[in-house]
Order: sequence, then structure tokens, then C-alpha cells
Amino acid sequence: METSHIDRLLELGLRAAAAGSEVLLDRLSDENESLVIRAKRDGSLVSSVDLESHRVIQKILSASNIPIISEEGDLPPYAERSQWPWYWLVDPLDGTESYLNHREGFAVNIALCDHTGPVLGIIADPLANAIYAGSAKTRPFVAQLNQLDQRKFIQSRSAQPPYRLVMSWNEPLEPEQLIPQSLDPKLFTSEAVSGALKFCQVVTGEADLHARSASYMEWDCAAGDGILRSIGLPLRHRETNELLSYNTMSLRTGNLYASRI
Repeated sequence: METSHIDRLLELGLRAAAAGSEVLLDRLSDENESLVIRAKRDGSLVSSVDLESHRVIQKILSASNIPIISEEGDLPPYAERSQWPWYWLVDPLDGTESYLNHREGFAVNIALCDHTGPVLGIIADPLANAIYAGSAKTRPFVAQLNQLDQRKFIQSRSAQPPYRLVMSWNEPLEPEQLIPQSLDPKLFTSEAVSGALKFCQVVTGEADLHARSASYMEWDCAAGDGILRSIGLPLRHRETNELLSYNTMSLRTGNLYASRI
């Protein structure tokens, strides 16, 4: 795909993420009783605001005529979607539980993927009025949700000890178990960070390593992977060191890491 076309799709994705964020912020002051909340089969929560954000994002992205895989959308059969050369991968509300409890850490995730994985990634942090993005053709930047054309490009930096590990709140392993064996755990501090914002911290250099032993859904990490790939730090499997696979039959991934070290 030509650079100009990826740039146009990046602009479309930014508008979609900003629109989804606006929905989330508008409904944030609502009492939980006004939101329809239910548990999915896997025990995770979904609310009516997840679906509202999904509908707004889908409407905008549909202008690209590229199929969409969304956590809250209908999933086409694998035999059909496995033939797609391009597709959007969307989580319209990453961190529903944080959102429902009015905690920071929820986000909107949008990635554009081809057969190799994400070629662009967008993560919106509505509470911080910030949106992070990067692509195979554009180095990562951050902008305000209401000023998408005013962008601050993220400067790369080399990692220096003490290194900072960011991990999930529900990570079952101890920090020293997540750190690659080639590195000294004594050189690290660790902190739990919610949702996709962990990837943003690795991109900006606020964190040096993110690792996770548990499973993810692809829409949980594709946007972060897309931004990380824009600086040559793709997500990899912790055991095989291979790049993650996307648009799989189960849409599950996990046991991953990204490192600046």
C-alpha cells in the first residue's frame, strides 16, 4: 500500500478514535445504573457505552471499504476473513471495568492490519485528552483529541538503568519472572499499568519493558503493536521471540513482550 494511502487511513483512524473517545467522555458522568451492563462468556464486562463507541467508530471506518473486526461487532467466519488482505482491528473501549469504576487506564484501540500484522496503530486516552499513533510510514506522535492536526513527534531514546517494567494488574507472575533471563532483575523497578497505555509508555520511553504471561485478545494489543512497530520494537512472543500472529481463528494471542533494552 502506498504511503499516501496509509496516511489517509491514519487520518481516518484518528477521527474514529477521537469520536469514540467523545462518546466515552460524554457518558462517563452517567451513573452505572443508566448503562446496560452484562458479563460475556469469558467473564469480562460489556456495557451499552462499549456498543455506542463501536457504532460511532464503525461508521467512520466504513468509509474506507476495509472490513472491520471489532470486539463488539459481528465476527465473520474464519474462512472469509482469513482471505482479507487488509482489515481494521478495533477495541472501542479497552478497560471496561476501569471505565465503569471511573478509573484512569481505559482507552480506544484501532489498528490497521495486513497479513504481516499491524501497519498502523492508534491508542486514545480520553481522560488525558491524548491520542498516540504511528505507522509503517509515520514515526509515532501524540496529539490532543480535539487538536488532531497539532502533533508532537515522539523522540526515541536509549534505555538506561534503572529500567522500568510495566505489567498488568492481574499478571500472575512475579516481576523477576517476566524479565528476560539475559537481563538482571536487580536493574529493574516494576509497576502495574492499566490496559493499552502500557504500550504507549514503552513508545515514549517512560517504560523500558512490557511483558505479559497471560492471554490477550488481538484487539487488546494490535494498536500498541502498530505504534511499537513504527519504531522497530514490535511485540514478540516471550518464548519463541517471533512476531505475533493476527486474524487467527480464535483471535487470541498472549505471552508477549516489548523491550527497549
